[in-house]
Amino acid sequence: MKQSLDGARFRWINEKLYKSDSTHAHAMMREDPAVFNDYHKGFRRQVSSWPSNPVSHYISVLSSYPEHTVIADLGCGDAALARALIPRGFNVMSFDLVSDRAFVIEADIFERLPLPGSDEDCDDGEESGQGHAQIVNVVVCALSLMGTNWPNCIREAWRILRPDGELKIAEVASRLTNVRQFQSFIESFGFRHQSTDDSNTHFTLFEFKKTSRNSRGEKEWSKLLTRGDMLKPCEYKRR
Repeated sequence: MKQSLDGARFRWINEKLYKSDSTHAHAMMREDPAVFNDYHKGFRRQVSSWPSNPVSHYISVLSSYPEHTVIADLGCGDAALARALIPRGFNVMSFDLVSDRAFVIEADIFERLPLPGSDEDCDDGEESGQGHAQIVNVVVCALSLMGTNWPNCIREAWRILRPDGELKIAEVASRLTNVRQFQSFIESFGFRHQSTDDSNTHFTLFEFKKTSRNSRGEKEWSKLLTRGDMLKPCEYKRR
């Protein structure tokens, strides 16, 4: 009975997170921090039946990177990436809507992240560029593009990444209506598509590299940032 009730609450929270913007989700979790823990407890139960977990994949992949690589885990959940990689000498900054007062920094990843980096597309007198003052080598979005305003997370990833930095995205396969369109959309923020791995039945892995981009006006940004419907909401069935 308890497991059934927990499952119903997880599905309710899941629907709220996917079908509203991040401001609403952040307010909901500030009002009741238990929502965050209940969601991630239910999520862990869901992914335990998957052939593999994208976070485990990223732990394995990033372990081979140079020591002191700076990683930003956006929408980190229980910060499994940081817990695994920090003891190995990596610098991992974990962001999510609720802080655990240890690994996780409270932040709305679809708004302004508390990290340095210029959102200006170019320096004065140049037609294109990669901004300046960034410190992050790799951004990871592991099943975290949830709110309707998720495209702003991609804009923030570009802002905080060093030139030629890496963006790694793991997305639930059923949310992707058109993989090539999704890849092209991410590229439009100033990234170059590197690879796509759809060998897993439950999620798809995307690799991008930051590139120079031309300057955009706010009207153009507004049009780009309102395309959150490119990803379908993720709905879990009653088990």
